[in-house]
Amino acid sequence: MSLNTFYRLDGGVRHYAWGQRADQGDKPLIADLLQQEPGEEPWAELWLGAHASLPSQVHGADGALRPLDQVVAEDPVAWLGKAAAEVKPQLAFLFKVLTCSAPLSIQSHPDAKSAVTLHATHPELYPDPNDKTEIIIALGQFQALAGFRGITDILADLEAVKAFLPWLALWRNGEATLRALVEALFALDAVPLAAMLTNALQELNAREGHLSPADKLFLSLSEVYPGDRGTLFAYLLNQVTLEPGQSLFLAPNSPHAYQKGAGIECMTNSDNVIRAGLTPKAVDVKTLLNTVDFDRTGYQMVTPKATDIGNGQVLEYQAPTEKFRLTFYRDAACNLEDHPDVMGLFIVVSGEAALVEANGARTIASRGTSWIRPAAAKSGRIEPTEPGTLVVWAQTNF
Repeated sequence: MSLNTFYRLDGGVRHYAWGQRADQGDKPLIADLLQQEPGEEPWAELWLGAHASLPSQVHGADGALRPLDQVVAEDPVAWLGKAAAEVKPQLAFLFKVLTCSAPLSIQSHPDAKSAVTLHATHPELYPDPNDKTEIIIALGQFQALAGFRGITDILADLEAVKAFLPWLALWRNGEATLRALVEALFALDAVPLAAMLTNALQELNAREGHLSPADKLFLSLSEVYPGDRGTLFAYLLNQVTLEPGQSLFLAPNSPHAYQKGAGIECMTNSDNVIRAGLTPKAVDVKTLLNTVDFDRTGYQMVTPKATDIGNGQVLEYQAPTEKFRLTFYRDAACNLEDHPDVMGLFIVVSGEAALVEANGARTIASRGTSWIRPAAAKSGRIEPTEPGTLVVWAQTNF
């Protein structure tokens, strides 16, 4: 394969239950981007990358499709760049378009050491030995739960609900720490837990006075996941609302749960998820308690570096990791010379772009199409051809 050019990429779609559905209003974003009929399935994630469980397919010059992980493995330096290939001869990140209309599970992701152990002992739950660090950048308003609240704020809300006395009583028999509060939640037996949840719903629904944001979220989550102790994380985690262009960074061992919206997500090349509730999938409370960082509260946002170019703007999102970084080109051209010796994976989210090769050849990249620029392609440009064009570029930062 000649590597001094752009290659079209076909991503895979995950139809998780919390994704967007056609019967909820507008056509699901991912189906719309791919120009596919949505059917009755939920559209949750478009994967662009080389993860073994769902590698993207590269269009060859002869029209044949080949998995990206296999293509890169044949010549990692030419595809990834020397620095990235020396770290690991495979793509270091996984790039996604994510859309959710219902809450995701309460979850965290393992660090590098834990990922190796979990994959070796429970490969059916943890499909790879990689840590998972991620960033989500909102395409519209995006709601999430992220990071623990301070213990004082948590207790102020819990103590205002009489029904939660069994949980608090169990906690006060041990250490007065955040970890102990979460451990007490999972130590509640099924029968007293069910009674507590029922009593809390009745108390809050009958309350004529003030409901805290955590109360309101608990009531909302209980409608989707009745009887699930994960609903009580409404009191434990911070509620975060991202406006378009704002981003949330999630380090390993950080509890979180996306709630609603659409965004661009990028992460280390992993699909490891430690779940604690709000899901029909396997819950692994023991691993969560052994790995989550209870000493870290709050959450971390990434402020992009913004550069105005003519009528357009370039937004660079530099997360605190070498594995990936993202750049939004809004009505602005991307010069490949600005990204030397690195592979770029990009998608046209809106509008249309022209892919200009070093020899002047032009290819039109329409909305929803995804592409790869091998590191060996040293020059060229991605140019918007109409107003309102957004190209999102992902690369490693080695």
